[in-house]
Amino acid sequence: MFKFSCRWIATASVLCILGCAHQVTPPVPAQPILPVPENTPIALDINVFSSYLSEQGMAACQADLPQSYQCKNDGIPAGDFLNALSSLALFENLSPSVSRHDYELLIGNQLTQPEDSSNAHSPRKSVTEFSVEWRGVSIDTFSVEYWHQNQGAVSPSDVSQVILTWWKHVENAKVFSTPYLYAAMGASDYNAQLHLPETLDAFSLSQRYLYPDPFRGVIARYTHPEFEEAILDIAVYPMLSALTQPSDVSVKAELKKAVDTANEVAKARAMAVTMQQLFTPVESAFLPNAGVMAEMFAESETGESLFASIYVFQIEDKFVKFSTTFPARISDRLVQAAFPHLQVPPESALMKEIRRALK
Repeated sequence: MFKFSCRWIATASVLCILGCAHQVTPPVPAQPILPVPENTPIALDINVFSSYLSEQGMAACQADLPQSYQCKNDGIPAGDFLNALSSLALFENLSPSVSRHDYELLIGNQLTQPEDSSNAHSPRKSVTEFSVEWRGVSIDTFSVEYWHQNQGAVSPSDVSQVILTWWKHVENAKVFSTPYLYAAMGASDYNAQLHLPETLDAFSLSQRYLYPDPFRGVIARYTHPEFEEAILDIAVYPMLSALTQPSDVSVKAELKKAVDTANEVAKARAMAVTMQQLFTPVESAFLPNAGVMAEMFAESETGESLFASIYVFQIEDKFVKFSTTFPARISDRLVQAAFPHLQVPPESALMKEIRRALK
């Protein structure tokens, strides 16, 4: 079963019946031979579906074709593309015709076909569109025009070259990179607009990680030069709701989620949890609304022990969550020290659109 863009079906049928109505066949261009790229497969799982060409793609197929040719939908069978994708091993995992992953690749193509059998062995042109979607939202479309010169046949190497031509665009545009996804979705630009302190007392910012999901945002980790197990994380991510309920209600609900997750982790490690603080208000002169915090202590029967202090605040339309591996008597002042140097991105176009739909 394949996913089809049904709005193109009627148009495609009419155009293919009418054929490609130009009289002069243009010179066949030389086709460059592209090598299989290095650094593949990329660490990405993707769904693959067959689709129809857009109107622009169908027009490209018809361009400069003689009267005796027409453009045929799926002139290159979907199975040939799947076989070539598998052989090239560009992705870590392919899911043909099944929606298992966030990313989807839709492939539509038309192939010129002579109506006169005397032209059966002449070169044929294909137009293939590769559309990349993330959770059903289109983030990139690229078209490949290719001339097949193997006596009118489409060889497996031809199909591989069509895919590699698209892949060259993917590499140049960094289509499957996280920054590209955020920009295409209209999400917040955390790289440019999130400002964090470089140091918090003896702790230094060691890394920032942008999640490959615009709804999870970014996490920054601070480490201590002497104590490897002393970690402070700052996570910044959008609130996935309309901004109508009071801030204290929102931050308490988010803190509860974090505490529940910590309890599950402790349970999986056979550790007993002692809740030392829960929903304790935390105020700052740099914030319009108070946040809340929780402090936990977990211990196993073998003597292994863990501290966790979690703080949640609302700034703009973002949750800002601090998580530390040490007691609140230490983390309280570090959290307070962060606010003068912390600035989050404004509400993104993506979240504005989602919140309009939630009203």
